Amino acid sequence: MKITITKKEGRNLLRCVRDDDTSMTADLGPGLPHHDLAHYVIERKLALTGGFFGKIAEGYTVAQLSDKDIIKTLGPQTLIAEVVARALQSLSSGACTPAQFMELINTEVVQWRIAPLAIESNTVSEMSIEFQSLVERYGALKNGQSIELRFPIP
Repeated sequence: MKITITKKEGRNLLRCVRDDDTSMTADLGPGLPHHDLAHYVIERKLALTGGFFGKIAEGYTVAQLSDKDIIKTLGPQTLIAEVVARALQSLSSGACTPAQFMELINTEVVQWRIAPLAIESNTVSEMSIEFQSLVERYGALKNGQSIELRFPIP
């Protein structure tokens, strides 16, 4: 799936073109591209095919994936992807340390009756470096410019 995030003044446009040539477009708030970039990094690295971008590839829209009633029906990978994406942003901002990263994730996932996760420290480091790189790339864009990414679908 091809993912394009276009920087707009005070907003951002997310466009996903699925492998069957259908597409989904969503107008996002100013902070969401970083969150979407975090999803992109962790879902690829952890092979979470049931996360945000995996669900977009299946045909869901951002509006559907923002609906709490729908979210409850999507299975544990969707919840795991959300929790790990937020934790990666926390790590990047300094709100948590690498040593606190797994505790931050597992404190939340166990509340959803999901088994605690184990992510190797080198994987966490690789995700952090890739996320920072994408955030910097996106930050360097001018209004109207885009970042294009490819999300592999198994």
